[in-house]
Amino acid sequence: MAQKIAVALGKPTGVAVLVDSRLGQLSPRVQPLVEALAARLPGVQRLDLPAGESCKTLAAIERSCDWLAGNGYDRGAALVGIGGGATSDHAGFAAAVYLRGIAYATCPTTLLAMVDASVGGKTGVDIAAGKNLVGAFYQPRAVLADLGFLDSLPPREFAAGMAEVVKAGLIADAALLDTLEAQAGAAMPAAVLARIIEAAVRVKVEVVAADERESGRRAILNFGHTVGHAIEAASGFQLLHGEALSLGMVAALGLGTARGVTEPGLLARVTALLTRLGLPVDAKHRLATPVLDRIGVDKKRVANAVRFILVPRPGQAVIEHITLDALKRQLPSAV
Repeated sequence: MAQKIAVALGKPTGVAVLVDSRLGQLSPRVQPLVEALAARLPGVQRLDLPAGESCKTLAAIERSCDWLAGNGYDRGAALVGIGGGATSDHAGFAAAVYLRGIAYATCPTTLLAMVDASVGGKTGVDIAAGKNLVGAFYQPRAVLADLGFLDSLPPREFAAGMAEVVKAGLIADAALLDTLEAQAGAAMPAAVLARIIEAAVRVKVEVVAADERESGRRAILNFGHTVGHAIEAASGFQLLHGEALSLGMVAALGLGTARGVTEPGLLARVTALLTRLGLPVDAKHRLATPVLDRIGVDKKRVANAVRFILVPRPGQAVIEHITLDALKRQLPSAV
């Protein structure tokens, strides 16, 4: 992996390696990877980031940029992020803004990061008003996933990553959804897991390649996220992103069914799959006023409407603009 990263980064003047601090303490794979990078690239230094979502703040980005400047990294330098989705977002955004942009690569170490956060060039941090409201589109030179990191991934975080895989199947790959239903609830062979990850990544890559800046089709990747992000933020980020996404997909499928867009039975089918995967599905009890109010500050809002993604049937997604008033009225009764 280190050799592939070195090739992708070319000839940087120095390399900063940003690591999720919890991962750095728990995984025996991290330091050998940093040392392998140091053997191949100049000026390699390691910075441990606050663990998880706590690294996704403007203050944390400022600290990283101060560290980069203090250690003399110039415009020819590069950055490598090692960690989950939050680390991928932090590393990408820091690379995008430091000296107006330096090269970077990312090594996702969680299932969610492998299939979603590290792919597509979206980077960003959270602010008090909501999740991912400050960020940039900035593509990495390389994304390299070592599936060995998943061996030590806690079951809760593995399940959270599977939520993004379910999403990929729902919006663009019905066969992937079938595979998940056949495998859920049992020990998943490594070869099957690799194929599932590859299929989910392919969905995202194909969508992003057609619409990098989310002016059209890329919006379908937000399926489940409008409500999911609101639930996640309202929980004080005690819910993992994939857990909130699971609830958001249930809400979106319920809304689609109520509006006559989603085929009958799909909500029950997906709810059963998410339950078998160990994900929460009690969306109805989460749609309190604070959650509904947070939908109003979603990035996908246009005037008084939200660009909302609905799924008529597995493998197909459509974009609808639904007014905030309609969403607040229909969502609680739709699930």
